[in-house]
Amino acid sequence: MDDFRDTAIGLTFWYAFLAVLGGLLLIVLNELDAPAAFLAAADIALLFALALILKSRHLSEHSIVRGEFWRALPARERPRSEPARRVARSTLERTWLHFAKGAAALAIVLCGLAYASHGTNASAWAQVGVPAHQAD
Repeated sequence: MDDFRDTAIGLTFWYAFLAVLGGLLLIVLNELDAPAAFLAAADIALLFALALILKSRHLSEHSIVRGEFWRALPARERPRSEPARRVARSTLERTWLHFAKGAAALAIVLCGLAYASHGTNASAWAQVGVPAHQAD
């Protein structure tokens, strides 16, 4: 059981790493300003959560033996019986849904940061200051 959970968490962290790497490349290569970068990161987090939810919906005891999770398990730890495969599927599903919930919460935080950073660029601060001709 612990091997199932450890493998599921490791595989999901790998998916998260790939999503973060892709998002960073997208943001850096497009030279997005802070609010747009936060919104892009929030979109990527939501897409990651949606992908995990969809992957968990398509899990079954039979499909799990054809996926990455099965290949990531050590050969001696792969379950041979139907109840053991059911436990492996359940563990993977709970792990993916837990990570999806975390990704959705991260997206909320990133949207809040985008909202907070909107309008705080240099030109906005320049508009707040007193014009030079009124300072005299």
